[in-house]
Amino acid sequence: MNKSNLMAIGVVVCILAACGSGSSDDVDIVAAGMMTGTDPLSEKDAQCMAKNIKKLASDDQWDLLIKVKGGEMSETDMSMDQAMGMMMPTMAAAKECEVELF
Repeated sequence: MNKSNLMAIGVVVCILAACGSGSSDDVDIVAAGMMTGTDPLSEKDAQCMAKNIKKLASDDQWDLLIKVKGGEMSETDMSMDQAMGMMMPTMAAAKECEVELF
Protein backbone atom coordinates (compact mmCIF):
# COMPACT_ATOMS: atom_id res chain seq x y z
CA MET A 1 0.00 0.00 0.00
CA ASN A 2 1.38 3.36 -0.86
CA LYS A 3 1.48 6.37 1.41
CA SER A 4 -1.54 8.18 -0.13
CA ASN A 5 -3.79 5.13 0.36
CA LEU A 6 -2.79 4.90 4.00
CA MET A 7 -3.49 8.61 4.46
CA ALA A 8 -6.92 8.25 2.80
CA ILE A 9 -7.79 5.33 5.07
CA GLY A 10 -6.62 7.32 8.08
CA VAL A 11 -8.82 10.27 7.14
CA VAL A 12 -11.86 8.02 6.67
CA VAL A 13 -11.28 6.36 10.06
CA CYS A 14 -10.99 9.78 11.74
CA ILE A 15 -14.19 11.03 10.11
CA LEU A 16 -16.10 7.91 11.14
CA ALA A 17 -14.80 8.17 14.69
CA ALA A 18 -15.75 11.84 14.91
CA CYS A 19 -19.26 11.22 13.61
CA GLY A 20 -19.77 8.32 15.97
CA SER A 21 -22.85 6.18 16.07
CA GLY A 22 -25.13 8.81 17.52
CA SER A 23 -25.55 9.50 21.19
CA SER A 24 -25.04 7.25 24.18
CA ASP A 25 -27.67 6.24 26.70
CA ASP A 26 -26.48 8.68 29.36
CA VAL A 27 -26.60 11.57 26.88
CA ASP A 28 -30.13 10.51 25.90
CA ILE A 29 -31.21 10.48 29.56
CA VAL A 30 -29.87 13.99 30.17
CA ALA A 31 -31.31 15.29 26.89
CA ALA A 32 -34.74 13.80 27.68
CA GLY A 33 -34.67 15.53 31.05
CA MET A 34 -33.91 18.83 29.33
CA MET A 35 -36.94 18.42 27.06
CA THR A 36 -39.35 18.39 30.01
CA GLY A 37 -40.10 20.78 32.84
CA THR A 38 -40.94 24.45 33.00
CA ASP A 39 -38.60 25.59 30.21
CA PRO A 40 -38.16 22.59 27.86
CA LEU A 41 -35.59 22.55 25.07
CA SER A 42 -36.11 21.18 21.58
CA GLU A 43 -34.67 17.74 20.92
CA LYS A 44 -31.87 19.21 18.79
CA ASP A 45 -30.90 21.75 21.47
CA ALA A 46 -31.18 19.20 24.28
CA GLN A 47 -28.93 16.71 22.46
CA CYS A 48 -26.37 19.42 21.72
CA MET A 49 -26.42 20.66 25.31
CA ALA A 50 -26.12 17.15 26.78
CA LYS A 51 -23.19 16.22 24.51
CA ASN A 52 -21.34 19.44 25.30
CA ILE A 53 -21.98 19.28 29.04
CA LYS A 54 -20.63 15.72 29.04
CA LYS A 55 -17.42 16.98 27.41
CA LEU A 56 -17.02 19.89 29.84
CA ALA A 57 -18.24 18.51 33.18
CA SER A 58 -16.22 16.34 35.54
CA ASP A 59 -17.23 12.69 35.91
CA ASP A 60 -18.85 13.45 39.27
CA GLN A 61 -20.81 16.37 37.81
CA TRP A 62 -21.94 14.27 34.86
CA ASP A 63 -23.05 11.42 37.14
CA LEU A 64 -24.98 13.89 39.26
CA LEU A 65 -26.68 15.36 36.19
CA ILE A 66 -27.70 11.88 35.02
CA LYS A 67 -29.31 11.25 38.41
CA VAL A 68 -31.16 14.58 38.37
CA LYS A 69 -32.35 14.41 34.75
CA GLY A 70 -33.11 10.68 35.06
CA GLY A 71 -35.38 11.30 38.04
CA GLU A 72 -33.26 9.48 40.63
CA MET A 73 -32.86 12.66 42.64
CA SER A 74 -34.33 16.16 42.68
CA GLU A 75 -32.47 19.33 41.79
CA THR A 76 -33.32 20.53 45.30
CA ASP A 77 -31.28 17.62 46.71
CA MET A 78 -28.11 19.05 45.15
CA SER A 79 -25.82 20.99 47.44
CA MET A 80 -25.10 24.64 46.67
CA ASP A 81 -21.54 23.66 45.68
CA GLN A 82 -22.84 21.03 43.27
CA ALA A 83 -25.34 23.43 41.73
CA MET A 84 -22.75 26.19 41.37
CA GLY A 85 -20.27 23.71 39.89
CA MET A 86 -22.73 22.80 37.15
CA MET A 87 -23.13 26.42 36.09
CA MET A 88 -19.89 26.72 34.09
CA PRO A 89 -20.32 23.56 31.97
CA THR A 90 -23.99 24.42 31.40
CA MET A 91 -23.30 28.01 30.37
CA ALA A 92 -20.42 26.97 28.10
CA ALA A 93 -22.60 24.29 26.47
CA ALA A 94 -25.41 26.81 25.96
CA LYS A 95 -23.01 29.18 24.24
CA GLU A 96 -21.62 26.40 22.03
CA CYS A 97 -25.13 25.22 21.10
CA GLU A 98 -26.49 28.78 20.76
CA VAL A 99 -29.21 28.04 23.32
CA GLU A 100 -30.65 30.90 25.33
CA LEU A 101 -31.10 29.72 28.92
CA PHE A 102 -32.67 32.78 30.48
